Amino acid sequence: MAQIKRETAFMCKVNDLLNGSFVKTEGWNPSYFSTAYGDISRVNLTGVIVSKEQGGSVVIDDGSGRILLRSFENDAFENINVGDLVLIIGRPRIYNEQKYVLPEIVKKIEQKWGVYRQLKLEVLRKKIKVKKVENRIPVKGDTQPVNYFQKILEFIKDLDTGEGAETEEVIKRSQAKNAEELIQKLIEEGEIFEVRPGKLKILE
Repeated sequence: MAQIKRETAFMCKVNDLLNGSFVKTEGWNPSYFSTAYGDISRVNLTGVIVSKEQGGSVVIDDGSGRILLRSFENDAFENINVGDLVLIIGRPRIYNEQKYVLPEIVKKIEQKWGVYRQLKLEVLRKKIKVKKVENRIPVKGDTQPVNYFQKILEFIKDLDTGEGAETEEVIKRSQAKNAEELIQKLIEEGEIFEVRPGKLKILE
């Protein structure tokens, strides 16, 4: 049976979704929001919790706009409070013409990291058309390709003693010529995040 590839968690702003158009697809193809920055079926957002709504939902604000986070799990938001800065990986949806995000991961992050994240987002938006990095990169002389993505994840987990793994050390250990691109791709896909500049963590 063929594996179903998980969609990339696109790093964007709330306003990108609010200004986008929801497109519902048939079959196995995921529905998505058509935006100025491309089609988005899975998002990577950061924002401040500004309110908790009846039914357990919360509202986030990232400076560009506000959007509702809705979950069918009763305890999804029990460990976050109004004023917390959070990172969200999830799927944008629409119900009764209201746009919202169905979160897969909601993780509190440090307030001081918010400005850095926004700067990084602006840089990424200018590089959207950068050639996609392949999942597997063959190494000369090997009969099997090396999965550098998996190696990088393993190194981050091994080097992280609680405060995150040093980015430069992960790059050095990976021995991949395009290690920085691979790390950036993992960040975009929501597999890892920078707890602060130069420090990487796996999202668990």
